[in-house]
Amino acid sequence: MSCKDCVNRRDFLAKTALAAAALVVVDGCGDGQIGPTAAKLGSGVTVHLTDFPQLANVGTLVAITPDRALVRTGATTFLGLSRICTHQGCLIDIDSQNNDFVCPCHGSTFSSNGSVIHGPNIESPPISPLDKLATTFDAATGTVTVA
Repeated sequence: MSCKDCVNRRDFLAKTALAAAALVVVDGCGDGQIGPTAAKLGSGVTVHLTDFPQLANVGTLVAITPDRALVRTGATTFLGLSRICTHQGCLIDIDSQNNDFVCPCHGSTFSSNGSVIHGPNIESPPISPLDKLATTFDAATGTVTVA
């Protein structure tokens, strides 16, 4: 049977493989941004202060999970901060020498209270401070819960 608009098996398989490869590439790009996938904040966490002796000092910034940090602000008060950069959602590092945050993706820096010290090293709109997270201190158990 002959047909001028028919596709033979070899052409069909080649076009199908090309379409599948294109879908993989599009899916891998996510939101169209080249670079790290935007991080998302997980569920809350409770930490024991004995596991983080640096939290005995007021003002010291401490990473308690990959996506959260904690700062003791007083004898019984704490500030919880997201470690997700507000520019493009990268997980940010803590620079313990300077007691601040540094984004490895664009060089943004944030203070230990989450405010922006320096924006990204690329042209973009101004970035927002880090998200503040609710904290609850339980003196009886020596734990802090960070939302």
